Amino acid sequence: MKKKKSRFNYRKEIYKTAFQHKSYCKTNNNERLEFLGDAILCFIVSEYIYEENKTQKEGFLSKKRAVIVARKHLNMVGKRVINKELLKTKTETISDNIYGNALEALIGAIYIERGITEVKQFVVDKIINSEFIDELINTDYKSNLQKIIQKNQNDIKYNLTSTKGPEHDKEFYVTLFIDNKKISRAKGSSVKEAEQNAAKKALKSVS
Repeated sequence: MKKKKSRFNYRKEIYKTAFQHKSYCKTNNNERLEFLGDAILCFIVSEYIYEENKTQKEGFLSKKRAVIVARKHLNMVGKRVINKELLKTKTETISDNIYGNALEALIGAIYIERGITEVKQFVVDKIINSEFIDELINTDYKSNLQKIIQKNQNDIKYNLTSTKGPEHDKEFYVTLFIDNKKISRAKGSSVKEAEQNAAKKALKSVS
């Protein structure tokens, strides 16, 4: 059986750069494309959610966008759509973050090479309508915890207490306090993910 050809020619230099981690080459890597792709992704997702939810207020739109562009989700999608063999890195292991960052760089590359129409289609197909979205939307632990805390008029605070690991594979540790009392501590590949994990732990205490 013949392999299905990608609609993007990943042999082109711009795509090679999108998959090239800074550990592989300090002068020619995907960080600039990642910067561009991040901005384009936020714009496309914001426009899509705005058009698809005409009666919803800003709070709803912001929360939905946050789930779609969250590091955890991008890492999951990146691992699904990017062939490991395309990634160029000298790290001992390929972390989830490397996949997520390469995905944002790929978005930047598609925009430059194909234009806004093509990159919109890619983002809608692969990210906005990804197979992981429903699961992630139903696990917004911070919002669920906030609802419980507001009923009891308690004060909730998330503190970033430490970070560990190299730049390309950092772990963030967050401690959650309710009325200045330590309730839980958790880690994540981003501050937001660590906060969600801390909230998930806290829900077991306050539910």
